[in-house]
This record gives sequence, structure tokens and C-alpha cells, in this order.
Amino acid sequence: MKKSMKKLSLLLILAMILSIFAGCSSKTDNAPANPQEPAPQEQVKEEPKEPIDVTIAGLMGPTSIGMIKMIDEKAMNSEQYNVEYIAESAPDALSAKIINGDIQISSVPINLAAVLYNKTGGKIKLMAVNTVGNLYVVGSDNTSTIAELEGKTLGMSAKGSTPDYAMNYILKQNNLEGKVELDYSTDHATLAQAVIAEDTKVALLPQPFVTQTTIKNENVKMLIDLNEAWKEATKGASELYTGCIIVNTEFAENNKEFVAEFLKQYEESVNWVLENQKDASVLVEKNGIMPSAAIVEKAIPYCGITYRSVSAEKEKLSSFYGILFESNPASVGGSMPDEKFYFAE
Repeated sequence: MKKSMKKLSLLLILAMILSIFAGCSSKTDNAPANPQEPAPQEQVKEEPKEPIDVTIAGLMGPTSIGMIKMIDEKAMNSEQYNVEYIAESAPDALSAKIINGDIQISSVPINLAAVLYNKTGGKIKLMAVNTVGNLYVVGSDNTSTIAELEGKTLGMSAKGSTPDYAMNYILKQNNLEGKVELDYSTDHATLAQAVIAEDTKVALLPQPFVTQTTIKNENVKMLIDLNEAWKEATKGASELYTGCIIVNTEFAENNKEFVAEFLKQYEESVNWVLENQKDASVLVEKNGIMPSAAIVEKAIPYCGITYRSVSAEKEKLSSFYGILFESNPASVGGSMPDEKFYFAE
């Protein structure tokens, strides 16, 4: 009996030992082959980001001519940015889109930049001046001085834009306020056709529409250089700025590298146009900015196309806006633009 009990006890002990070894073996078999290397993890693929849509706008005329190299090359397009260039015939067509944020960068009349700044509560900034002194009184009349406009009807376009306020200021300084009838057309192109047809005898137009009228009708002449009239009226205190580049404030803050590169390429485009006037004129016609390359080529020297950074022109611009404001506060949107209006490069 004792022997059988001992034998049973030995068998139980042996069974327990085998069970322990079996458990250890099972754990070893399930362990990673190389415990020092972590198990490979699945890599999460990042979804490709949609490109940011950017609309860059100009007007039919010098502001778009200066940008024509960029327009033709569809510059600034990349995997990150989907850039579209548009050109409108009148500032009103741009204003609503700029206010709504549908246009990120635009060329506009210089006074409209201040109006939009005030109207949007600072949602746009002025980045650069792109046209200076490109306004002329033209016609088939024999007028040659501002004083001789008295009692006449003067064709005008783009009511509420820089040419409108500049002419009104000049008339006021020459004691002709209310003594010249101002007849407004919807846009520059419409007014130019009226001058060519001699339905309008005297009109204020910007280049290249001035050259267009003189080529299409030999009776039409450049009668008064408004830039000289402005200098006389302001006693040399200001140049007659006419166009500028503005940017949506939020877009500029979130896309600093894009904006910096745009300004660099814009300046390069302006320089290329001034140095390659014939080639630039061909691109202007090709891209539908103006209908005739021949007219544009002859007009470019008189178009006042330039590139001046806002940092270089800030003091002069402030003086210019001050003149407009004193003459008519509505010309700059009711109040002088403050320091935040000017883009900091």
C-alpha cells in the first residue's frame, strides 16, 4: 500500500514538472523571433491636399499690360496653387468679387483701393503702385487748356474711379466746378468708340485708349496732358497715381511666400514689357486685353506702366490720398486709410 502511494506521488510530481515545461515551451514559441525589434506598424497614408484656388484680376488697359507676361505664362500655378487670371472692362465688375473674397490679388484704380479698405474694415491691403500718369484729354475739338473746357461737355468713364476724382479736383482748383458738364460712359472702351465716331468731341481717357482714338480717327488729338494739369493743381505736391495692386489681407497672412513671389514676378513682368514692347503687345492682343497689338505697341511709352513697392511710396501715397480726401472724402471711402492699409513686405 505504501509502495503504491509513493508510486502515485512520483507520477503526480512528474506530471506537474512536464506541465510546467510545456507552458514555458508554449510561451517561447509565441514570442517574437527578435524581441529587440518592435513589430512593424502599418503606415498611414496622408491624403493629398487640394490646391488653393487663387484669382488674380486686372482691368483692360495698362494694369493688365504690365502683368501680361504672367498672364500669358499662367504664372504661379503649382501643385499647391491653382491660379486663374481674369481681366474686366470696368472697376465695378471687380469690386463685389474683391469684397466677397472671390479675388485674392487685383489691379484697381488707386482710389478704389482706399474705398475697399474702408468698406471691408481692413480686409484688403495696398501692395504696390503699377501705373502713374496715363490720363489725357482727347478729342476732335480745338481745346488745349483746362480753362478752355468751360461751357463744354467732357466725356468721362469709370465714375467714382481715380480719373473721375482727379478731373473733379482739377476743375475745382481752376474755379470750373459746375462750369463743365461731365457726361459718363459705362467704361473706357465705350467712351473711346464715341470719341472715334466724333459723337463725343472732348473726353478724358487713359492710355492705351487715347492712342486707339488717335489712330482710328486722324481728327482726334491728344489735347491736354492731365498729369501736368494735376501737378499744377497740387502745386507739385503729388504725382497723379492711377493704378495699384491690392491683396486680400487674410490670404496674404496665410500665403506669405506666394505673395512675395507674386510681387517679384510682377516686377519682372513690368520690366520685360518696358524692354520688349513689340513682343508684349502681341501677347496683349493674344490674351484679349486689347484688340490691336499695333495700337498697344505705340501706346506703351505713354501708359505709365511701373512697379513701385508700397514701402518706397508710402509717404507720397499718403499725400496723394490726403489731396483726394480734402477735395471729396467719398473719393477714398469716407476716411483716410491708416497705417494698416499699407502691406508690410
